[in-house]
Amino acid sequence: MANILVLGAKVPFTSGGQEILVSTLIRELKARDHRVDLVDLPYQALPKEDLLRQAAYWRSIDFTSFGETKVDLVIATKFPTYYAKHPKKSLWLVHQHRPAYDLYAGRYSDISDDPRDEQFRQLIVQGDNKVIAECEYISGISKNVIERLQHYNQIVGEVLYPPLPMGNSYRTGEFQDYILSVGRLCSIKRVDLMLKAMPIVHGHVKLKIVGTPDEPGIMEYFQNEIAKHSLQSRIEFLGRVSEEDLLSLFANALGVFYAPHNEDYGYVTLEAFASGKPVLTAHDSGGVLEFVHHEQNGLILEPTIDAFGHAANRLVENKPFAEELGKNGKAFIEKEFSGAGWDRVIERLLSPLQGIGTERESIHIQSSQIVNG
Repeated sequence: MANILVLGAKVPFTSGGQEILVSTLIRELKARDHRVDLVDLPYQALPKEDLLRQAAYWRSIDFTSFGETKVDLVIATKFPTYYAKHPKKSLWLVHQHRPAYDLYAGRYSDISDDPRDEQFRQLIVQGDNKVIAECEYISGISKNVIERLQHYNQIVGEVLYPPLPMGNSYRTGEFQDYILSVGRLCSIKRVDLMLKAMPIVHGHVKLKIVGTPDEPGIMEYFQNEIAKHSLQSRIEFLGRVSEEDLLSLFANALGVFYAPHNEDYGYVTLEAFASGKPVLTAHDSGGVLEFVHHEQNGLILEPTIDAFGHAANRLVENKPFAEELGKNGKAFIEKEFSGAGWDRVIERLLSPLQGIGTERESIHIQSSQIVNG
């Protein structure tokens, strides 16, 4: 039995894939008789200048022991949790601070190519280089995440896919006349692509949206679009739902919309497949594309309103086609995500306790203003 701390960074009053990953990881560690607790500090992305303080705060905490209890291992997940200092640190990377990396100077980043912003970005990159290289085991939740880490930081890690959060509970029901969207409501998730496509979709079909807003003004934007196209009777915002309700929504959907920009991983894709449902996604949706294959288990589209409207109509007008895609998705889950599952994840994350880490390259960067030795 080991004393393990799982490190999380959470925006208060929001919930998403990160929270699911952390809670299920803790559950599985406890099921294997480890003594586990969560250190979950509040995270605030704005103003961006505050990110350095948050990283420094993680760095300043002594995680080696609390009272008379020695901590054997810490498992970091996302920025800035991996700034924690501990002699046995394992990383299951959800994502870094993406506005400083793949989103830099683009639509979804508040860090521009202004010289002052570039200096700020370099501090984050240099800090990440140092503290991630300290980890005895480095992994990421998808190929997309690991490829970013290697591209931007020249650090190699192992792909360690998270198992499905509700295990074998998923089921396939009817193919009812609604498209399901699940996830946080913010611009990078691009729910508006499907919402604004609804005037193209046959009028008896609805869009059901599960998730809560975590971006200022996003609901006002959605409501304006709904009013503009008189979609009040066809769009349902369901907020946060119970596990059983979510299982039913997946089970009975015609298809699942999931087309975020360059997604890290996306539980939603695999949950849709486990429920026997096709996924509508975009060619720039990142980690989703590690699982969706065009016209085999879903449809990969241009990220445009017209493309998603007409794709939804393909499912509406040809339900046998939708069912075939869903059947293939379910077969993919049974083939690729059955077997060891959590056993392998836990074995790899705990490998520093046996002195075994994945082979990796790393670079050594001089201490930045964020990190103290």
